[in-house]
Amino acid sequence: MYIGIITLLGLILRLIYSNQSFWLDEGASLMFAKLPIPQLVESIKTDFHPPIFYSLLHYWLPLAGRSEWLIRLPFIILATATIPVIFLLCREIFGTKSTIPVVSALFLALNPLHIYYSQELRMYSLVSLLIVLSWLFLVRKKIQMVAIINVLCLFTFYGAIFNIVAEVIYLLFNKSKNYFGHVIFISVPALVVFVLWWPVFSAQLSNGNYLKTFLPGWQALSGSLTLKSLILIPLKFILGRISFQPQTLYYLVGGSLVLIFFSIITNSFRNKKTKLFWIALITPLLFGSIISLKTPMLGYWRFLYVLPFFFVLLASGIEAMPRVIKFGTIIWVCGTFIFFNIFFWTNPKFHREDWRGLARFLSGKESQLVIAFPYKFAPLYFYETYTLVVPLLDANYHRIPVDQNFETSKPVYYLDYLADITDPNRTILKSLSGLKLKQTGVYNFNNLGQVYEFQPL
Repeated sequence: MYIGIITLLGLILRLIYSNQSFWLDEGASLMFAKLPIPQLVESIKTDFHPPIFYSLLHYWLPLAGRSEWLIRLPFIILATATIPVIFLLCREIFGTKSTIPVVSALFLALNPLHIYYSQELRMYSLVSLLIVLSWLFLVRKKIQMVAIINVLCLFTFYGAIFNIVAEVIYLLFNKSKNYFGHVIFISVPALVVFVLWWPVFSAQLSNGNYLKTFLPGWQALSGSLTLKSLILIPLKFILGRISFQPQTLYYLVGGSLVLIFFSIITNSFRNKKTKLFWIALITPLLFGSIISLKTPMLGYWRFLYVLPFFFVLLASGIEAMPRVIKFGTIIWVCGTFIFFNIFFWTNPKFHREDWRGLARFLSGKESQLVIAFPYKFAPLYFYETYTLVVPLLDANYHRIPVDQNFETSKPVYYLDYLADITDPNRTILKSLSGLKLKQTGVYNFNNLGQVYEFQPL
């Protein structure tokens, strides 16, 4: 009964603000998903993700129409399903009398980061569900199901390979009677299929290295191995997507909460049954850090799939507390998550990029949109703005002379989006003023930066 109520609560929370505008990466998901499947497989060579999520979205889009919340809905439901699955996994490990299953599910239901990425039209929440399912079947010794799910995991998100490593380590430490047989069953099918997929993955690696060469600013955004990237993982696990100024206060508050949470989690060492969850949490983070020495991948969102295990350890640490403070600690953790959810909901500056608002603004205007990027941004394809988009960087991210690309007899709008990376000195914006144009306005769209309006003289 409790888990049903908690799951319903989790679904309701994940539907709040689910109708936000699609942002850049979600626009890319939509672009790939609209393609026929053979063309989709070819096109994702320019991306760095496998095909399962895009394929699911491909078949859902014709049914969902153009409503943002409806397009997101099946993935919100799948993300919400992680709540009862982590409950079942914990019940298998800790038994029916333990409070850990219910408390873990409650924390996941209320957690602001999981709520945010449950709404994200990307693959991170889907692979989280699959990974928790994989562990559930592993504990139940349904090895063939683990093998199937691990293939699905790897072809939903490449980072799931670290979870397969974690399962192999767990089997080793758990002294499985048929250790080598189980290891072969849970890992080899995924690796065999991946070998067949290698030509696509290799092309994706090449394109990723190309981007790092010509646009090194992307590397910092992707999560290089830095102290900041490491700190942000537990910090975002607790606070979610919010931030605030001054940054010193943000890290002071967040760091204090991280210390408190980890002091509680250390209590879980008293419970030997938490071994699985420690392995499932630490292994991906450790191997992700090692890989980031070569290829940046320490973005906290890429480790959403270890978040449920983080909360199981937190719940286990709370269960080890004296009865007098146990209930109060659960209330405090839940209150912390609720507070940061409300903080997010009531501050639009944390919401997704407002490409929908920009498209509405440009709609009906016979104008040109100038961008400091080589290609039209993906969300503009979904929102179908018929404004002429003029990229002023070539494929190698070199600047194209502004007077060679558009008419100065029509209004021009310059979008400052990503210019900190592609044109940090704002040379394109400055050069517009040298043409027969007059700046007549500046407009702001949430998390897109400024849009500068120029009219012909």
